This record gives sequence, C-alpha cells and structure tokens, in this order.
Amino acid sequence: MSRRKILFTAFFLFSTAHTALSEPYFDQKERGWFWYEPLPRQEEETRHESRGGRRLTVKEIRERGERLFEAALLSPTKENVRTYMEHQKRVLERSEEFARVWKRVLWESPALDSTVDNPVSAAGAEISRNLRKTVREGVIEKISRVGKLVFFFRSDCPFCRGQAEIIKTLERRHGIGVLAASLDGTGLHPLYPHFVNGAAQAARLGVRRVPALFLFVPSQRKIVRIGTGYLTLGEIRRRLHAVGEEVLGEGQEKDKELFTLGGEGK
Repeated sequence: MSRRKILFTAFFLFSTAHTALSEPYFDQKERGWFWYEPLPRQEEETRHESRGGRRLTVKEIRERGERLFEAALLSPTKENVRTYMEHQKRVLERSEEFARVWKRVLWESPALDSTVDNPVSAAGAEISRNLRKTVREGVIEKISRVGKLVFFFRSDCPFCRGQAEIIKTLERRHGIGVLAASLDGTGLHPLYPHFVNGAAQAARLGVRRVPALFLFVPSQRKIVRIGTGYLTLGEIRRRLHAVGEEVLGEGQEKDKELFTLGGEGK
C-alpha cells in the first residue's frame, strides 16, 4: 500500500470536516445561519483532552474537531481558525505516525501485505502476470487431456458463427476436443460441419440461448457451464482456469449425472 493511501486511511479515521458539514450543524434546523456557539477556552480544551490522563477516543477527537470547525466556520476569527488548524495539524501528525507504523507492520508481516503476491511496480506486475498465465495454461492443458468442450449452437445464429471461430482457435492452440451440438439440425460450415443433435440435451441442461459452452469431463462424470453468449478467447481461457479446480478436484460433485449426446448428423 502506498504512503499516500495509508495517510488517507488514517486521516479518514480522524477526519472532522465531512462529519462537521453533514450532520452536527446543518441538520439542526432550530439553529439559524447566524447562530454562534462560543468557543471553549484553551485551558478547558486542554483539560478535555487529558480526561484524567487517558487518551482520547477517535469519537472524542472527531467531536472536538466538529465543535472547532463549526466555531471557525460561523465565526471565522483568526483565533477560531488558528485553533481549528492546530487541531487538524495534531490529527495529521497522528495520521503520519499511524502510517509509519502501518508500513513497518507490513514489512514485518508478509501475510498482511497484498503486494507480496501482487507487486505494484511495472516489472513486478509483469512477472506476476506471466506467472498467472503459466498457471492458467497448465490448467487448460490438463483439462484438454481429460475433457472436451460442448458447443451448443444454431446454424442461423450470427453470434454462434463468431463463437465457432474462437472455439476453433482454442481447439488448435490447446488440443482440446470440441463436441458441436446443433439445436436446429444443421452444422456450422466450414468450421463445424459435423455435429450431434443436441436439442434434448440442451433442454436437460437448461440451455435456452445460444451460443452456450460447457466443459464435459467423462471420467469425473461432470459437466459445467462455461458461459452463454459470445465470449472472447481470453475470457474462455479465464473461465476454464476458474472452473479447473472444481472440475479436476477431488470430492466435488461425484454424483453429477453423465449425459450423452447422440444422433450425429452429417
């Protein structure tokens, strides 16, 4: 987390301006625009901060800031504005100390630091992207060895024709099998002229719109919907990776009913 973000987080905890504007004064309609609440004397404020030697709570700091802000806003004398500025300066100093300790805790506690796994620098981010890509490619390669894609389409669907080109690219690059399932008894020439009649199976799977894409793993007796509608190549890869652990993992959906697609057309 950057120093600016840490400062903002800490300052937000102690911030007084927003709460001062939103609720304490303007929501109290019995007060007029020229209502003036006398500013407590400095020695009274000092005693208020001490509270018997204990530290003030965030709520007490915010409430004091609200009073000082209202006084400075409604009666902007040098004394009132200076008092409010001094209060804000103390809050900012506490925020900076909070930010400094926050950073030290992050350095010493890698489990709390999100930048360990997701670097923010350009070079680190590039390495992280390459690592994620390698993992994703590995999952897709495993899927291609044990499963196949089921592609539901209609021959008169323009989106299905565009999707067919994407799926053919995926098939060529990763060697994953594709089972083309037509809902109107006609293939998609020239990419998928051979097909199976998939109307009955589409009804079983709740396919009402096409194109629709499923991942089918016969050995695991699993079938998982990848998506409906036109999907880009990158999106299909991301979704295959996302469902990879579910489909290839142990102890999940063992009783998923195996469906068969019959009636292969010419």
